[in-house]
Amino acid sequence: MRKFEVYADECSAIFLDVMRDLEGQRLDLAHWLQWYAFDVIGSITFQRRFGFLERRHDVDEMISKINHGLELVKNIGQFEWLVALFDGFLAGSDTTGISLRAVVYFVIRTPRVYEKLQREIDEADQAGQLSEYVTYQESLELLYFQATLKEAMRMHPAVGFPLERYVPEEGAEICGYNLPAGTNISTSAPLMHMNKDVFGNDAQIFRPERWLEASPEQLSLMDRTFIAFGHGSRTCIGKNISLMEMGKLIPQLFRHFNIEWASEQSEWHAVISCQQPEVKD
Repeated sequence: MRKFEVYADECSAIFLDVMRDLEGQRLDLAHWLQWYAFDVIGSITFQRRFGFLERRHDVDEMISKINHGLELVKNIGQFEWLVALFDGFLAGSDTTGISLRAVVYFVIRTPRVYEKLQREIDEADQAGQLSEYVTYQESLELLYFQATLKEAMRMHPAVGFPLERYVPEEGAEICGYNLPAGTNISTSAPLMHMNKDVFGNDAQIFRPERWLEASPEQLSLMDRTFIAFGHGSRTCIGKNISLMEMGKLIPQLFRHFNIEWASEQSEWHAVISCQQPEVKD
C-alpha cells in the first residue's frame, strides 16, 4: 500500500494548491473531491493522471458520461481484461469520491464533530506527528478521525443498491426461512446500517463516538454489520486503496482550511442509482 501513497501525495499537492487559489470563494467541493479520486486512480492504474485537478474541469466530459449511463463503455462488449480494468478504474474512483463527499458533508454539518476532529488534527500536527503530506499510517493513529470516517460511510455508503448472492446447492436457513438452492438473495448497506438493534436507538444520527464507546462485543457486531465495502470473500478489492486516499486527504484538508456549508439548500440531495445490464437472446 505504501508504494501507492506517492500518487495520492502528488494529487494532494495539486488539490491543496487549487484550494489555496480558490480560498474564500464559494465552490462545489463535491466536484473537486471526485476529481481527486479519479486522478489518484488514474495515476495508480495508468501511471498518469487524467488531469481533472490541473485543468479544473471534467476532462472530455468523462465523469458526466459515466454519470449518464456509462456511455463510454456500453457498446464495447465484455472482455475479461476490460472488466478488471473498469473494476479498478470506475469502482475505485467513483465510490471513493462519494465517500469523500459524505465525510466532508457530515463533518461540516455537525459542528460538535467538526470541533473535535479539528482539535485532534491540530494537536497531532503541533506534536509533530503528521508529515508534510499525512501518511496512511499517521491517519490510522487519529482515532476520532477513523471513527468519523467509518460513521460517515455508515450514514451514506457509496454502494446503496442490493449486493446479490445465490444460495448454494445445499440450501440455506436464514432468519428461520428455508431457502432453496439458486435463490437470489440480497441486502443493502443503507438498510443494514440503520439497524437500531446494532447501532443503537440513535442509528439515524451521525455520531462517530459510537465506534469509540462500544464494548468489544458490541463493536464486533457493528463491524460485522458494516458493509460499506461489502463483506467476507466479496469484500471490495480496492478497499485499502480507498481508505488510503481518504485517510490521507481528509486530515490534510481540515489541517489547512476551514470549511463552511455555503449552499442555498439546507441539506444535500442524494441519489442512489445502479446499472442493469441488458440481456439479449
